[in-house]
Amino acid sequence: MKKALIIMIAAFVALSCVFANGQTESVYPSQGIEFVIPASAGGGSDRMARLLIEIIQKNNLCPQTITASNKAGGSGATGQAYVNASPNPDYVIFTINDAHTLGGNKAGTIPSGNFTQLALLGVDEVLFVTKGDAPYSTMEEAIAAIKANPKSLVVGCADQLDRICVQDINASYGVEFTDTLFGGAGDIATAILGGHVQFGMFNPSECVALINSGDLKALALFSEERTSVAGLENVPTFTEMGHPELVYKMTRGVLGNANMSREAQLFWSDVFEKVCATDDWQKGYCAANGVTPMYMNCDDYSAFYVENEKSLLEKLSKLPD
Repeated sequence: MKKALIIMIAAFVALSCVFANGQTESVYPSQGIEFVIPASAGGGSDRMARLLIEIIQKNNLCPQTITASNKAGGSGATGQAYVNASPNPDYVIFTINDAHTLGGNKAGTIPSGNFTQLALLGVDEVLFVTKGDAPYSTMEEAIAAIKANPKSLVVGCADQLDRICVQDINASYGVEFTDTLFGGAGDIATAILGGHVQFGMFNPSECVALINSGDLKALALFSEERTSVAGLENVPTFTEMGHPELVYKMTRGVLGNANMSREAQLFWSDVFEKVCATDDWQKGYCAANGVTPMYMNCDDYSAFYVENEKSLLEKLSKLPD
């Protein structure tokens, strides 16, 4: 009898741990997390992801170790393929932006039914940039030059998203800039400085240092309002120049494996809500890099992601080969 009573007490204690307050106690995450960065070390996506990890760990938002893992290539497709193949879907997450969404669709690395949306974090500005001593001081002068010699001026692009922006300029102004692809923003900057191309598409964090040094200059911003990023405050917007259709903000978010559980999805949605409320994110990253903070939880982001992807793919289908 005594032995049976001990067994019953032990069972009760175990159950009370599992059903605390009438709810199943979550054990997620029970192991380390791999945070995949589908880009090279040192780039914008890499810096953002590593800061996210730092904020999470600094504020004890995850009880497990988070390890950064760079998987560069294919405009995000290599990293997506890696996440796709993970045998541990609840323990691998990765950053996404619109360029990588396009890259994944083009390469076929986005799975049927898509990945699992965790959170939207913010949106990036996009700039049209030239060399610091270029003969074009304004966008109007660049447009006049390309109208005088159609297809003669080249815009460096890092991905299909940049190409979409160039084609939108062509359609809006009735001109014919030529676009050419490079491996990344650093390569575009080098090509502009070397005189190999005349213009380039950049996010603020990719070019602000070179603009402040005078090596590059920005002619236009794809936005309704001017940015507050130091050194870029005086860059005019396409909207104020009479082209309100040329507004683009590149989304930045975090996704999980397509087979991630709802429990894990909700955990990360909550974590990134707390991350996005910190000064380290709002001021340390967003304000300094021309990113507008814009948190969406997993469910709102899932609905937004579907519509945004649809719009991007429609534009992609219209790009010339």
